[in-house]
Amino acid sequence: MPGVVYYIGRGLQLLGMWLLLVSVVTAGPMGPSPRIFGAGVGVFGLGWLIVKSRTRA
Repeated sequence: MPGVVYYIGRGLQLLGMWLLLVSVVTAGPMGPSPRIFGAGVGVFGLGWLIVKSRTRA
């Protein structure tokens, strides 16, 4: 059964995907905001690393 840390990692992945979606939807003529996009990639990556470390067999 997955623990609390696993679910925190999954939550971070969802937050990262939401930030990426927001950056694409709110993009202007110059493209998406690099700050929001970078934050989305970073948060998703952190969540992915947490989940990967918790699901090793």
